[in-house]
Amino acid sequence: MSRARTAAVAAGAGLVASCLVVAGPAPAYAQSVDCTQITPDAVPESPLQATTDNKPFEEMDVQRVWDRLGSPDAAGKDVTVAVLDSGVVTDGTSIPVLPDRPPAGAKAPPSYYHGTAVAGLVAGAPDAEGNPVGIAPGAKILDVQVYDDPTQDASDTNALLDPANVVAGLDQVLQRVDQLNVKVVTIALQLPDDAGVDDRIAQLWQRGVVVVAPTGNRPSGESDLPELLGEEYEAHRPGEDVAGLIHPADQPDVVGANSTVAGADGDPDPTAPVLENSDTDVAVPTAYATSYSLLGGTCYLAVPATSWATAEVSGVLAILASAHPDDNPAQLVARLRYTAAGRTDLPNTLVGAGVVQPYQALTRPMEIDTDGTVLSAGTVVDQPQELSVPEEPADVLASTRDNAVWWGLVAGGLLLLTLVLRPVLARRRRS
Repeated sequence: MSRARTAAVAAGAGLVASCLVVAGPAPAYAQSVDCTQITPDAVPESPLQATTDNKPFEEMDVQRVWDRLGSPDAAGKDVTVAVLDSGVVTDGTSIPVLPDRPPAGAKAPPSYYHGTAVAGLVAGAPDAEGNPVGIAPGAKILDVQVYDDPTQDASDTNALLDPANVVAGLDQVLQRVDQLNVKVVTIALQLPDDAGVDDRIAQLWQRGVVVVAPTGNRPSGESDLPELLGEEYEAHRPGEDVAGLIHPADQPDVVGANSTVAGADGDPDPTAPVLENSDTDVAVPTAYATSYSLLGGTCYLAVPATSWATAEVSGVLAILASAHPDDNPAQLVARLRYTAAGRTDLPNTLVGAGVVQPYQALTRPMEIDTDGTVLSAGTVVDQPQELSVPEEPADVLASTRDNAVWWGLVAGGLLLLTLVLRPVLARRRRS
């Protein structure tokens, strides 16, 4: 197996196991399909539209964030998220992809569902009926296609996932950081350890950009095992920890994103779809997320996966970067981790500092040092404070003061009368 083939796409279902194929007349109603089942060869005669609830959106209460900001378009406004993946389809989707699509080793237009699904989770606008899709619809997507279709062999028209392409893609992002206000880079991939990738990630951090990457799906027979992981990781073992084995999530300047199993079919064990990894910074629910499909329209993602977690965390970071434009990467990550539903001082291998709480991350007053140290934090005030003039306290001396005033007036009057009558009385005594 070549070095390029050891890289893995961090999707929950592994590589595509089945395809959406329409043979014969299609139904007149919209089709609700899992994004991972869609290939460019499928030709549905009715539009694709996810009819399942967007469970992660509901679990994280993203609507509350949008309401606080005033509209979905305000979520991530003026921020660009670079997505290094299999490319993003724009026809029939409402993903705000910038026209600048820098080359990074891919050889063909997008033909694999993964990149479109990831970008849709980050910033897909609500669908035609107003149903939510992405976390930060106000953000822009810089589409950096670094591979084509991993289910096919390498050829003159098909580039497999290779760290060299990722390095080239990161170089393209570095050239555009200031021009496009890139604040987040989404690498929803598991790569072989590569010094070039690590170096570019460190440069991005110094330039004010946060990189997000997955902490690892549990391998299955349907997908290639990432480099350094053996078949023993196909089943969970007590004490498991793949820290340092999943790249680039092991890098200090990367936010490692894991997935919970909230909302998944069959109430699975938390370790069934993902690996335990102490490089995990935070976690999010991903089962039955809604995104846009390779063929246009919306689709759902039933299986929890760290790729989808990477995209969702990227969307939340885009919102934070938009709301706090003066924050550096350490400060943005501190907001994310400190407000998560967990403990930053006791992170664990499945959720890190905890499950992300976007509303808390956005609204909690925090004083954060430039190195990410939280100096102080207040509580969220959901309702504006009503200001009123305080009632004056009772004046217990009021009656005494009033009596004193009257007695003063009487005494003053008597004194004045005495002064007026004194000459008259004096003349009478002399006469």
